[in-house]
Amino acid sequence: MKKFWLSCCCIFLVYASTNANANAAPMLQGRDVVTGKAVNLAQVRGKDQTVLLVFFKAGCDTCVYNFKLIREFYKANKASRFNVIGVGLDSKPEPFRSYAELVRATTPQDEQFPLLWRPDAAQQDNFGEMNNDSTVFVIGKNGEITLKRKGVIKDEDWDDIWTSLQNN
Repeated sequence: MKKFWLSCCCIFLVYASTNANANAAPMLQGRDVVTGKAVNLAQVRGKDQTVLLVFFKAGCDTCVYNFKLIREFYKANKASRFNVIGVGLDSKPEPFRSYAELVRATTPQDEQFPLLWRPDAAQQDNFGEMNNDSTVFVIGKNGEITLKRKGVIKDEDWDDIWTSLQNN
């Protein structure tokens, strides 16, 4: 009987440790590629804000188009208590840095948001491998991922993004 209970305890511990990482709150920290300012997802959420997190490549036409739409969405809805963080997936820093500098130069300061470069040594996250050039997450105030979209953001996705941002 002891062996049975010992086996049950071992199985439970293995299960619990395996699922602990699967249910972990998303983590992201790094520095803005233009300003060098530290960015931490938990601190942004700690301001009682939902976060629209966008992974994209500056060298991808679809990504740049998505990102333009996200900037416009942010501009139109920034009073709704959400924030945006962009994370560049480009393998080399210069294309992404150039894009980030262009965005900063052409966007009013009150409409800007942090842009991190994922391969930067200071950047850390637990979002796993990104197989698409563009992936969007909505991170609720409680730290849970409430929405994930890969690839081109379609017209019908905006309603889901808006609803997810408002309900968290």
